[in-house]
Amino acid sequence: MKRCGFSLIEMMVVLGLVGLLMAFAAPNLFSLISSTSLSGEGTLLRNQLTLAQQTAVSKSADVEIRFFYTDDPSGASSEPLYRAYQLFQYNRDGEMEPVSGFFRIRAPVAIHQNLSTLLESSSAQGNDRKFGFVAPHMGNYPAPVGFGGTEVNTPYMAFRFRPDGSTDLPFRSAGGDTWYVTLVQGEGALQNDDPPNYLCLQVNPYNGQVSEFRPN
Repeated sequence: MKRCGFSLIEMMVVLGLVGLLMAFAAPNLFSLISSTSLSGEGTLLRNQLTLAQQTAVSKSADVEIRFFYTDDPSGASSEPLYRAYQLFQYNRDGEMEPVSGFFRIRAPVAIHQNLSTLLESSSAQGNDRKFGFVAPHMGNYPAPVGFGGTEVNTPYMAFRFRPDGSTDLPFRSAGGDTWYVTLVQGEGALQNDDPPNYLCLQVNPYNGQVSEFRPN
């Protein structure tokens, strides 16, 4: 019985064509993966902002969202950034306690501080104080950001959702801008104030509505 098979030359030709196709497809594949990571982290943050507003309304008590400024001991870069966030609310003893999990923004996605008015320390110096606005405000809290989840006293920036669904943010930031936080893809994008790809979440100070913006 005669058996048919592939010659070595035929197999090399097929492997060469497969390699060529993968070379053309790889850039698009990596771009898709990056876009998915950015969208996923943005959706998670937006959901937590919405949850904070809904919890404030349903429980008739302020809910505070804190953005923590910390390094990443598990990553290649240990540069401190706003890498995590968590929701807080007053307990019966009048103390702020967590009402959500501790969410870490997964690399290579990061918050671009220069493109996030909600993280501007200049806005926390009491602008519009005559109207009672002090947000976003600074503070420190023991957060699980150390090695193995060890709690470390960590700086944060925060603002609150009110029981009527509004926020404690002034009408405008200290620079006269609206209120937003911007996520970018990759450490290199943090050095670019005009990144090619980003996801911006804008918070309306009056009704607490969260809007999403991305480049066309």
